[in-house]
Amino acid sequence: MGAGRFFLLLLLLRVESSAISESRAEPSSRNCGDGEYLHQGYCCKYCPAGTYVSKHCKVPHTEGICYPCTDGEDYTAHANGLDECIRCKLCKEDQVTVSTCTSTSNTECQCKPGYFCPTLGCEMCYRCKSKCPEGKEIVQKCNATVDLECGHPPIGTTTTAGWIAGVSVVFIVFVAGCLLLFMKRISYNKTNKENKDAEKDVVSFLWTHAIFSFTCMLIA
Repeated sequence: MGAGRFFLLLLLLRVESSAISESRAEPSSRNCGDGEYLHQGYCCKYCPAGTYVSKHCKVPHTEGICYPCTDGEDYTAHANGLDECIRCKLCKEDQVTVSTCTSTSNTECQCKPGYFCPTLGCEMCYRCKSKCPEGKEIVQKCNATVDLECGHPPIGTTTTAGWIAGVSVVFIVFVAGCLLLFMKRISYNKTNKENKDAEKDVVSFLWTHAIFSFTCMLIA
């Protein structure tokens, strides 16, 4: 029994020693430098943005074979050790394309005019509110990421639109009143002038007739 236990102990020590030696011989990702990744025991250099790793390196701390991504189809935005490029995003029906996908950047989408979607957790676009309730004014206009925001006007003040409307009505009434008085005055003056001219004509006719009659009497 003693010999058997001793043999088993030696076997366990040998296995543990072998495992320790292998772990020391095989590098880990922590042993790779900046801009490197671990693949099958080798620290390989990243492929640049816009490319992917077609074949990994066979010599430590070297770059493998990098193939380019395709504009409009896939991309990689950063240096990487990926086996393939990332597929480009497609904009939804309620969105418009802000910038197209390139080999180094993904597609950028935003909601169509009149719609919005919060930047964080955006799943679908929502229609913007068309106007503010009565008694409130616009604080923030609707855009691609924020809905129309309304708020109460400052205390003790009226809205600009209401003030302008009130002043406009008063001004129009004042101008209309002045114009009406002016037209009546012109009409009155014109009538008086015509009457005075007629009176002068009658007086002149009577004087002429009187003088003519008196002259005829003297001659006779």
